[in-house]
Amino acid sequence: MNLGIFIARKLSSKGNNSITRRIIKVASASVAISIVVMILAIGIVRGFQQEIKRKINLFNGSAVIKNLDLNHSGEFSMFSLKSINTKHLLKNNFIKSIEPFCRKYCIARTTAENEGMQCKGISNGECFNFFKNHLKKGRMFEVNSQNDPNEILISEITANRLGLDTGLHLELIFVNEGQLRRRKPKICGIFNSGVNEIDKVWLITDLRMVQRVVTNGYDSVNGISVYFNSNEKISHFSKLLNENLPMDLTVETVEETNFQIYQWLKLLDLNVVVIIILMILVSIVNMTTALIVLIIDRTTMIGLLKALGSRNFLIRQIFIFSSAKYLFKGILAGNIIGILLGYIQKKWHLVSLNEETYYLSHVPFSISFSEIFMLNIFTFGVCLILLIIPSLYVAKINPAKSIKFD
Repeated sequence: MNLGIFIARKLSSKGNNSITRRIIKVASASVAISIVVMILAIGIVRGFQQEIKRKINLFNGSAVIKNLDLNHSGEFSMFSLKSINTKHLLKNNFIKSIEPFCRKYCIARTTAENEGMQCKGISNGECFNFFKNHLKKGRMFEVNSQNDPNEILISEITANRLGLDTGLHLELIFVNEGQLRRRKPKICGIFNSGVNEIDKVWLITDLRMVQRVVTNGYDSVNGISVYFNSNEKISHFSKLLNENLPMDLTVETVEETNFQIYQWLKLLDLNVVVIIILMILVSIVNMTTALIVLIIDRTTMIGLLKALGSRNFLIRQIFIFSSAKYLFKGILAGNIIGILLGYIQKKWHLVSLNEETYYLSHVPFSISFSEIFMLNIFTFGVCLILLIIPSLYVAKINPAKSIKFD
């Protein structure tokens, strides 16, 4: 066994004076707290990003097939479903499902208010299930029935703003090719997705109701939502999908459709980096202080070892290994506490949020084993390397004076 490690193992806090033991415990505790903060910061931000992206992806799809034109009004041009071989597209193993939709700007009119909205007609699938899972009142509308649908979902925000409830009829005014078209569907349900960009703007109904507003049949749509099996390579999968489409159609990814939301989510990573840097600095400062105190407390031992012929490198090893032990204990305790707190929050949602502000009703938590492993390795490595600097103080200790040190 290495002599430095052997001596370091024999040096325990019991051999130090009470003040030194307290300082070492405080330093180890500060490392544990820093690890807890870093784990929670990463887990909360990752959970927040994943949950918001999940909601946006379920509403919008991983990518949208639309007409290739220069229209910047927000409305997609219509195209025929027959122009796409959906069976051929579904043979791609990265595609989970394909769901056509049709959306149109409208004015929601009540006796007291007029509100500009967007009406989205959807079919049975991922988007339908998304609103079904976020339904707060009433029921979902029927899809694929033989009769023309005349039911609609509105959000809680819209219901409160316009004074509406289930069972009432909402007048919708559409403008199509210069002509006004009115519909008065029955409100069958009220949803709350938790995402203001959806809840403030969108009305949800059956695909065929919107189709009948803009066309005379059910063969045309202005978009197709494509859901990928994995959202880790959306850009790559979208390029592959685009190669299988006619020249007059293109693919728009969910990041492009919701550019501002995704940019905002990316900015959260900067917050995590700042927190990690600050917590590592706290750990370094406290461990450096503990190491210096430990060296001063063991000045007599250092002088004795030097008198016996020990080199400075060996003595530095002793104190670095001792510091590594306390550092490891702090990191281990921090991991246990941090992961436990994250699991409790994920399981029981003890900490709640204002859904209108944060898009979620509770603080989310999601962290992978690889992220925890890299965090521990990085923290331990950086702290240990920088502890070499205060250990150089050993070289300045004079054996003759240090043996008499009290």
